[in-house]
Amino acid sequence: MNQDQSLDKWKESAQAWIAHQGESGDFARRVMLDPPLLELIGNVTGKSILDLGCGEGRFARNLTAKGANVTAIDPVPDFIAHAKSLDPDSTYIEAFAESIPLPDNTFDIIVSYLTVIDIDNLESASREIIRLLKPGGQLLIATIANMSSCTSEWVKDAEGNKLYRTVDRYMEHFSMDLEWNNIRIVNHHRPLSYILNLFLKNGFVLTDFLEPLPPTDNRFYEEEFRCPTFQIYSLRKE
Repeated sequence: MNQDQSLDKWKESAQAWIAHQGESGDFARRVMLDPPLLELIGNVTGKSILDLGCGEGRFARNLTAKGANVTAIDPVPDFIAHAKSLDPDSTYIEAFAESIPLPDNTFDIIVSYLTVIDIDNLESASREIIRLLKPGGQLLIATIANMSSCTSEWVKDAEGNKLYRTVDRYMEHFSMDLEWNNIRIVNHHRPLSYILNLFLKNGFVLTDFLEPLPPTDNRFYEEEFRCPTFQIYSLRKE
């Protein structure tokens, strides 16, 4: 599926996505991803941050409220319009991650919050990230775990107990059509080595790698302790 087809699906799903996220985001974002991301970012006061694929703008607003100078991009017009309406003081630009109309060495921090999986040409996007991040700057990627994106549904026993999930095609690159809550989009599976080496072979150093989990008392997400959904990695541009 090409970039235009992927974008069309996001455009058609934009309002359903905005409604699904609301003002505070879903459980996984609020409880599993936001806390470790914000801890890794640290004090953002006065720092220039790019939110790469900002969606409806929730995390960009969070960073702005903490004192950051935020620029956010997304190729979906409805997302940019919604984000601007709630955060008129930040900069929101309608653009693809593969081609960002901003000068070199602009940002102290670049955040990709569950967007690596949406980007059609990740190699081109990585070149833009490298170009835009200042020397010594931080790249934070929160994404679907590569092992999770190539696993099957749970295999169950005769009583319906979940036994295990099978893994296949891990080293391949492939697209997945996803649908839930009137949202229809495309995600991309890629092996972890491919994603990391786009940066490690271009002067970046991996400084943190996390597999965030929910609180232990949250029974609804107990499967995460058997097969975690998310990964977070932080890299520094040398």
